[in-house]
Amino acid sequence: MAESNTYRTPMTPWPALEGTGKTVHLDEQDVDIFYFEAGSPTAPAIVMVHGLGDEADTWRYAIPPLAEDHRVIALDLPGFGRSGHPKRAYTPEFHQTAILDLMDQLGIDRAILMGSSLGAILTHSIAVDHPDRVSGLVLADGALYQPIQMDDKGLQLMAIPLLGELIYTFYRLNPDSAYDSLRPVYHDLDSLPKVDRDFLYRRVNKRVWSNGQRRAYFSTLRKLIPWVKERQENLPAKLQTLLTSTLVVRGEFDTLFSAENAEAIQEAQPKAAVLTIDGVGHLPQQEAPDAFNAGLRAWLNRVNL
Repeated sequence: MAESNTYRTPMTPWPALEGTGKTVHLDEQDVDIFYFEAGSPTAPAIVMVHGLGDEADTWRYAIPPLAEDHRVIALDLPGFGRSGHPKRAYTPEFHQTAILDLMDQLGIDRAILMGSSLGAILTHSIAVDHPDRVSGLVLADGALYQPIQMDDKGLQLMAIPLLGELIYTFYRLNPDSAYDSLRPVYHDLDSLPKVDRDFLYRRVNKRVWSNGQRRAYFSTLRKLIPWVKERQENLPAKLQTLLTSTLVVRGEFDTLFSAENAEAIQEAQPKAAVLTIDGVGHLPQQEAPDAFNAGLRAWLNRVNL
C-alpha cells in the first residue's frame, strides 16, 4: 500500500527541467496542458510531442542544447502526464487540435514540430494538413505514412478491450513488471545510466496508477489504429507535394518503426532525409542523446532552421 500511495503522487520533472514547467488552459478543448518552455521567446520555435504512454520528459536531453538558439516547447499531450485528463474520446484529431491551439495560445504561428512515435504520427499529420504551421519536421521513430504497418504484439494485446485493462491492472500489483514493460522500446534498458533507470521506474509506475492516464492511453491507442489505416489512402501523392524540410530519425534496432518505412518517407517527400542512430531502439533521444542531438544539430544547420 505504501508503494501505491507513493506512485499516486504527482509526477515531478526531470531535475534539470525543474522550474521550466508551465500550465495553460485551452478553452476550446477545456483542458489544461502542461509544458516545458526554454530558450528565448523571440527565437525560432520548436514544439516537441512525446509518444504513447510517455511525457515531455522524454526530450530531457534535447531541450537544453536546443534552447541555446530556439524557443523550445515540450508538452504533455491531453490525458497524459501532468496535463488534464478529461473523460472524453482521445482521437488523433483531438490531440492535433490541442497541439495547434497550444501554439496559438503561446503566439507561435509556425514551428519546427518534433515528434516521437505517436507524436511523430501526429506532427506528420499536422504537416500534411496544415503545412503553413510547420517550418520543419523531425519524425523520431514514427510517422503517419506506414506502408508497412507496425507489428507490435504488446500493443496489439493492449488494444483488445478488457484484456488490455487486465494487463494494465496487473502492472499496478507488480512495479517490477511495470518497469519491464518498457523493455521493448529500448534496445538495452539496463545500459542506461542509473539516474535514468531510477527515473523511468518511478515514472512508469506513476503512469499505471493514474486512472486518467489509463483512460487516455486506451482511448488514444484504440482510436489511432484505424485512423492511421484510413489515412494511408492517397497519402503518397500528398507527401509528394509536402515541401517541408523533414528529418526522419530511426534507432537501428527499433522493432516498431521499420527501416522500410523510413526509406519510404524519404522517397515520397522531396525534402526528407533519414538519420539512423546506431545501437539503440525506439527512443534514440533517450538511449543515445549525444548522437541524437549531434545529428539533429547538423540537420538544422544544413537546412537553416
